[in-house]
Amino acid sequence: MPPKTLVCCAASFSYGPASKLLVIAEAVGSLELRTVFLGTGIAHELAARTFAFDEIVCAAPDDPLARSLVDAACALVSLMDREYLCLAQERSKPTYVADSLFWMRDRTPAAFLRARRYWVQDFVGVPERVTETPSAPTVVGPIVRPMSPVSDTDRRNLVVSLGGCESPLSAISGDSSYFDFVVGGILRSDLVSAFKDQVVLMAGSRCIEYLAKRYPGSGIAFVSASPQEAASLLETAAMVLTAPGLTTSLECFQLAVPTFFLPPQNYSQWWILKKLRVKGVAGCSFHWEDLLPGYPVGERMSEEVRVPLVRSAIQSLVREERAARAFGESLAGCLSCDRKAVASKQRDFFDSLGPNGVSRIVGDLAELC
Repeated sequence: MPPKTLVCCAASFSYGPASKLLVIAEAVGSLELRTVFLGTGIAHELAARTFAFDEIVCAAPDDPLARSLVDAACALVSLMDREYLCLAQERSKPTYVADSLFWMRDRTPAAFLRARRYWVQDFVGVPERVTETPSAPTVVGPIVRPMSPVSDTDRRNLVVSLGGCESPLSAISGDSSYFDFVVGGILRSDLVSAFKDQVVLMAGSRCIEYLAKRYPGSGIAFVSASPQEAASLLETAAMVLTAPGLTTSLECFQLAVPTFFLPPQNYSQWWILKKLRVKGVAGCSFHWEDLLPGYPVGERMSEEVRVPLVRSAIQSLVREERAARAFGESLAGCLSCDRKAVASKQRDFFDSLGPNGVSRIVGDLAELC
């Protein structure tokens, strides 16, 4: 008898959800399930670089191929995607949802609450939010690939992570200035010389193509890495400088790699960085808000309100000298601080979020077999 098929999908606009989905799909290999990735955009780009799935299909939710795959599946698991999720629910398929941004939503999508299992990754604010949710979700620890710190002698590079960034225009619509702000700031700092030209910058393929053409001979290696390559780079990094997305941040904290933060690209990163600062694990960071006291970006704002607010904040500062100066000061602080102490505190924060969440998720999915 052929194995049952589990359709897997992730929000298409960033690497984080897709990265979590890959880890779950790899672990599902222990079950008698055939996994099919279904998606588009940057999520599909990442999935296509792995062997985590038995099949990888690029099809939009309104594509007849997507509908036929869902119809043939025993269930669908979603990493914060809503469209394929709703398609499966319309066809009365069992659905499962994992959500790492539960804590910041203005409201929980109804489709998430209709899922047979709704797992939320623990983070600052999750316990309080769970008590407000009519149908309490299952709180799990970090949904990341289990990795252990390596010895200091095996650590070499400075790794800069911009996340997926499907194109230089994805974080700020129609404007690549954020990327120029970041790379220009790094090149004006002492980071490249301090790491003896062993600086690697990771991002999505189209962003890397732009940066490589814009900054030839810079001393920075621009790469669009597979998940396995990215994990290897993080494991052997002496220091990481990352956009404040939650997945990469937690991966680095787990590895006890000294991790510092670029200014946020979007609303979720805006609040992730704020909360990590409150916890004392994001020292030497520059946040746009530092130069915009009282700027009205609040918690749990609706998407139609928060997107233009954050975009306006970034566009108002990204070409200003005072922002470049503040960013430069934060980069200098990364070199002068006690990086071992930073890494130790970040690892403690990671441990406080509980055991790895993947085993619980896979245990629940075993009911499909």
